[in-house]
Amino acid sequence: MPDPRNGPDVANTGIPFENGPTLDEAGARRSEEVEKVRARYAADIAPGNEERPWEKPLPGRPLKKYVFIQNDPFYLPKVLDKYLREFGDSTVGVNIQSVAQGKRTVFQTAIDLLKMYGPWYFQWKLRNYIIKKLKGKVVNDIMGSTKRCHTVAAVARKYNIPVHTSEDVNSEEFRKKLQDLGVEFIVSISGTQLYKKALREQTPYGIVNCHGALLPRYRGLMPSFWTLANNESLGGVSVHYVDRKLDNGPIIVQKTYRVHPHDTLEDIMARGKDLAAEAIIDCVRKIESGDLEDLMPNAEELQSHFSMPTKADVARFKAAGRRFF
Repeated sequence: MPDPRNGPDVANTGIPFENGPTLDEAGARRSEEVEKVRARYAADIAPGNEERPWEKPLPGRPLKKYVFIQNDPFYLPKVLDKYLREFGDSTVGVNIQSVAQGKRTVFQTAIDLLKMYGPWYFQWKLRNYIIKKLKGKVVNDIMGSTKRCHTVAAVARKYNIPVHTSEDVNSEEFRKKLQDLGVEFIVSISGTQLYKKALREQTPYGIVNCHGALLPRYRGLMPSFWTLANNESLGGVSVHYVDRKLDNGPIIVQKTYRVHPHDTLEDIMARGKDLAAEAIIDCVRKIESGDLEDLMPNAEELQSHFSMPTKADVARFKAAGRRFF
């Protein structure tokens, strides 16, 4: 039986009705806000933006796609598997990017996370990371099995999709590789690199990115943490066009989920990644069919931007009764 509190875009978490928050008011406020923003941008979805791949006429066939994805063993193998199950026959390659954020090294990223999470959650996360990597090495690499994929590389191999490495996808060498492959459209799934103008311009139908929050709010880093830290009753994912600004560009698909008082950060991240796979698939279908009349503006006047949490932010997070896992 459908949950009467939620619209069609709200995920059914399977949690009994009486255990969840009442979302009538939150959902109504959000719907009203979206409609006001749509009306304000009715004449132009992205004023001042010269990059407008959504206006380009379609070729009447599946686009040649490419995927940028983070080398995360926890949730992203499942997301990539769902995507390639639908679009593997028109995806010509995958670039697997480092888990390091921005210009940080992997070591610097690990130190930042240790400082933020504290030793208990960090060691739990690190231990599980190592276990996942070992399973991937033994099961997927040495034994050659792809029945259960523990890495995104194994998922690509399962669908016979070439994997290409590059420290900088904006480099002339890598951009030439994409041109030689005839790439027309790029999907970024938790990518950790910025996509510069030359790369965007050579991709005729654009680059889309899946962000783990309800844009235009919660731009930037760690959106799942901030969603919990700020006691939101709704979280979600947004798939949007990439342009010159971070987490900017018109929104193609948004999906929401409920946030419960007992939810941990791991709960929120898992729920968000499940919805991300659905949102990405919906996005690609909409773009290839030309069904883009309901593009949503990514209104800058409504944006909020967040960076890596500080110790004080984590203390506030815990004081509110929130847990990492």
